Formats: sequence, structure tokens, C-alpha cells
Amino acid sequence: MSDDNNIAPNDVTFNHYKEWFEKYRRNNDTREINFQNEVIKRFIRGICPDLDVESCDTKVITTRHDYLQYCGTYISEGEEKASTPDLVITKEWNWFNREYNLDYRAVVEVKSPFGKESIYFKNYINYSSNLKRELKRHLSAKVNVKVILTDALKWEFYIRSEDGIDLKPIRTIELYDLIDGRGHWEWKRSEQVMEELKEYLEEFLNYNI
Repeated sequence: MSDDNNIAPNDVTFNHYKEWFEKYRRNNDTREINFQNEVIKRFIRGICPDLDVESCDTKVITTRHDYLQYCGTYISEGEEKASTPDLVITKEWNWFNREYNLDYRAVVEVKSPFGKESIYFKNYINYSSNLKRELKRHLSAKVNVKVILTDALKWEFYIRSEDGIDLKPIRTIELYDLIDGRGHWEWKRSEQVMEELKEYLEEFLNYNI
């Protein structure tokens, strides 16, 4: 196993990524939160060390934080509530975002690759109605316009268009090859796919797309 504490920014390799992922497959702890914090957040921070990647899936009652700057809402028992994504990416994060003009780069919706909402062997057209609603809510935010959807195997990038919300990803990058039609997969053998993901992620989060 590699010593991840000594990995320099942008030196994250496909092997590092696979090691982080495989740890949770081996120990059978395939909860979404592990892939969110130990694979996805870790990876983005490694590729874009100048950006802040913060968890925002747990809400608290506050008057100094505006969730709707980076997400939309849903109705529960007649009350409108914020539908927060899993991660929010900014240039300089500050919880008091009503008082600071934050530079939002994207939000991230994470799914476990071993859960019912995994996306790696599905076409975006066939995503569940619940997932499509989540994406629409995130893309309807007051400030942020970019969304990343990933289950750690497949990464999809969305951006709100000027004429409305389009749930067609502008780019999809797959880190696996399907073996059969039942969802069995294996890692791609070439490191090139990881380089493509790293390059596109940097561009997507730094106003180049």
C-alpha cells in the first residue's frame, strides 16, 4: 500500500484511487459516506489543492448560511426545505455565506457503487426519477451552476444552460469496463483514463468549461 500522506498535489495515480476504493470493497463497508469522504473528496482535494471541498449533506438550523446558493428545494409536509448535495466546492469556503460572496465551482452528488442508486451500468436517460429530481434541484441553485454526479466508477459533469435545466451530462468518464449485462465490471487497464479525468476535473472546476 502506498503512503498517501506523501502524495504531492496532482500526483494521485490510478493505483492510489483504486486502493482507496478497494479498501471498502474488501471490508464490505460500502456505505455511500465512505466513498464520499475517503475516495471522492480525497481525490478532488488531491487534484485541486487550491479549492475547498466541504461536506454539506447534514443540515443545521441557522440564519447565517444560505443553502439555496448551491442547491434547490423540495416540499415536505407542506414545508419547503433545502435539498443539499453531498459536497460543495468553492475557492474559499466560509460557512457564513450570507455575509461573504463565495466563489462556487460545483457541487457533488455521490452514490455508492454497490448501492441501488449506483450509476455505472446505467444510461443517464434511465436514471431513477428520484435521482433526476436531485439533479434538477442542484442545478436550480441561486448561484452555483455546475454539478458532478459520481459513484466513484463513473463521473458525469452537468452545467445549467442559459435556456433551462438539461439533464444530459456534458461529459462522462468511466473508470471501468463492463464484463456482462448484469453489472459485473473490472478496472480499465490504462492509466490514460485517469489522466483524462484529472485534466477534465481541473478544467471543469477552474472556469475553463
